[in-house]
Amino acid sequence: MSSAVQGAAPGPPWLDLSIVTHNSSRWIDPFFESLFKQNFPLERIRVWVRDNDSRDDTLERLETWSARLAQRGARYELDAGANVGFGRGHNVNWRRSDGPYILVTNVDLTFEPDALVRVVAAAESDGASTASWELRQKPYEHPKIYHPASLETLWSSHACVLLRRSALAAVGGYEEELFLYGEDVELSYRLRDSGFVLRYVPSAVCWHYTYAQPHEFKPAQFFGSKLANGLLRLRYGSASAILAIPFLYTALWCIKPRGPKYYRGLCTLTMQFLLKSTHFVLSRHRSDAPFPFAGWDYEQTRSGAFYPMPPAHPDPPLVSVITRTMKGRQDGLRQALQCLANQTHPNVEVIVIEDGSSEARALAESYEGVGAIRRIRYLGIGKSGRCVAGNRGLEEATGAYLGFLDDDDLLFADHLETLVAALEDHPDRGAAYGLALEVRAGSLAQSRWGSQKVHSSVAPGVPFSRALLWDHNYLPIQTVLFRRELYARWGGFDPELENLEDWNLWVRYSLESEFEMIDRVTSLYLVPRRGVDALGRLAALDSYSLKARQKNGSLRVELTVGEALEYAQEIGRYNIVGGLARRRLRAFALGLPFSGALYHSLRRIAQALARRSGT
Repeated sequence: MSSAVQGAAPGPPWLDLSIVTHNSSRWIDPFFESLFKQNFPLERIRVWVRDNDSRDDTLERLETWSARLAQRGARYELDAGANVGFGRGHNVNWRRSDGPYILVTNVDLTFEPDALVRVVAAAESDGASTASWELRQKPYEHPKIYHPASLETLWSSHACVLLRRSALAAVGGYEEELFLYGEDVELSYRLRDSGFVLRYVPSAVCWHYTYAQPHEFKPAQFFGSKLANGLLRLRYGSASAILAIPFLYTALWCIKPRGPKYYRGLCTLTMQFLLKSTHFVLSRHRSDAPFPFAGWDYEQTRSGAFYPMPPAHPDPPLVSVITRTMKGRQDGLRQALQCLANQTHPNVEVIVIEDGSSEARALAESYEGVGAIRRIRYLGIGKSGRCVAGNRGLEEATGAYLGFLDDDDLLFADHLETLVAALEDHPDRGAAYGLALEVRAGSLAQSRWGSQKVHSSVAPGVPFSRALLWDHNYLPIQTVLFRRELYARWGGFDPELENLEDWNLWVRYSLESEFEMIDRVTSLYLVPRRGVDALGRLAALDSYSLKARQKNGSLRVELTVGEALEYAQEIGRYNIVGGLARRRLRAFALGLPFSGALYHSLRRIAQALARRSGT
C-alpha cells in the first residue's frame, strides 16, 4: 500500500482510522454514517478494524459497511480474532498502516461533519515534535486541565485521538500489559517521556456516548482504571506517588461495595497488580517531564465533568471581550488573545485597550480573523488606570453579550460557548458565570506547563446569591458574561476604584437581575507564586476593600421585609461556617512561614465547609 500513497494525487494527507470492536453492533451504523458525512474526502481514508471476538452481529455489520466504503473509494481491512484488549488491538492496526497519521477512535461515537478536517489541519500546522491531537467530546467534555492558549495537555483520552504514526513507532505503540483502561494515559506519558508534545483540539468535535447516564458505574472501567493507576505509578510516579499505592488499594476494601461482585473484583485487581508490577518497575521513565497523579486521577480535574454541552448554536450571537493590558505585558496578552482564538463559540469580537502605551498594536491586530476572533479593535490610550481602560472597551463593544479577559487571565475553550448557551436558555438572567481555577505562577509563558500549582475553584460552587455577592466578591472578573442591557442600564466601572472595581460592577448589575451559575470550571487566573508578591497583592485588595464597601453600601435596592431577613440570615450562615473562618484563617496563615501554601490549603477547607452548609 506504500506505492499507492507515493503515487497519490495532491490533496489532504492519507488518514488511517484504527478501530477495535467487541460486541459493538449497536454503534456500527451511526459511527459509519457520521464518517460518510465528513467534509474530509473518503477516498483519502483507510479503515483498519480489529474485532476482538465479538459474539453479536458486529462482524456482519462491519462487512456491510466494507462494501459501502469501497463504493466511495475508501480502503478497508478487517482483522478478527481473540479478545486481545484495547491497546494490543490498536497495535495490530497501526502496524499494518503506513500513512502519516492514524486516528484511534471508539465506535460508540459520531463525528461532527468538519471534525476530521479540523483535527488533520491542526496536525499539519504542528511540527514533528507534536505526537497527538485529541478531539473534543460532547455532550460531556473530558474534565482534565489543559493549557488554554497552547492547547498543550499532559495526557490525552484515546476515545478519539489523532496520532503521528512516526511518534507511535518511535515509542513502540500501546503498552500491551494493560488490557483495558489507562493505556491512553500510559502512552501519553511515554510519548512525553520521549520529548513529544500532546495537544487538544476543541474545535474538532465528536459525540461520545460512553455514559447512559451521569456518574454511571461500569465495573470494567472501575477495576481496569484502578489497576492502570497503580501500575503507572510504578513506572512514572515520584516516591510519594508510589508510597501511596498500598493506601489507595486498602481504601478500596473499606468503601461501600460497588456491585454484587465487588470483592471478587478487588481480589482479581490485587493479583493482577502483583503479577504485572515487576514489568513496570523495570521500565521506569527517563526524563524529568511532569507525570502527575492525584488520587485515582492523573491530575486535578476541572469540576463539571457531567455538565452537558448542547449542539452548536445555529446562529451564534456576537460576544465582545474587553482585554486590558499595558506596556511590557505582551507575553500575557499573546496568551489571552490565543485562548480567545481557541474559543468554540465562533463569533467573538475582541477590544484590546492598552493603558499608557501603544506597543501591543501589531500583536493585537495580528489576531484579526484568527480562529473564533471575527474582528479585533485596538486602542492605545494615555495612562488612565484600569477603570478608564475598561470603560473605553465597553464603549467600543458591539456584541449582544459582554465580558472581560485581562492579560493575566485565561479562558478554557468552552467558556464563551457554555455561558452563551446558559444565557440563551435563561432569558430572565442578566449574567452567567462559570467557576475558576487559581494558578500560582508569575506567567504561564515563562514556566513549563504542568509545573504550576493549581488550586480549587474560587467561586463557591453554589447557586447564585445576591446576599453573598453584596457581602464579598466571589466572582473573578473573567468568569462573568453579561447582557449588553446591563451596561446600558448601570454603566461601567467606577473610576475611583483601582481595585475591586469588578465587585462594584457586579453588585450594581445584580440589583435588579439574577445571575446564572454554571457548575463547571471554564477559566483560570494567575496569582503570584512568591509569597511576598502574594502578600502584596492581598494588601492592595484589602486597601480598597473599605472604599468598595462604602460605594456598594450607598446603592439602593427594594426588598420586602421577608427578603431582607432571608438575606441577613444567609450572610450570617456564611460568616459562621465559611466567610468568618476564611478571614480569620487568612490573617493567621499569612503571618506564618510558607504562608501562601498554608493559606490556600486552609481556604479550600473553608470553602468545602461553606458548600456543605448549603449557602
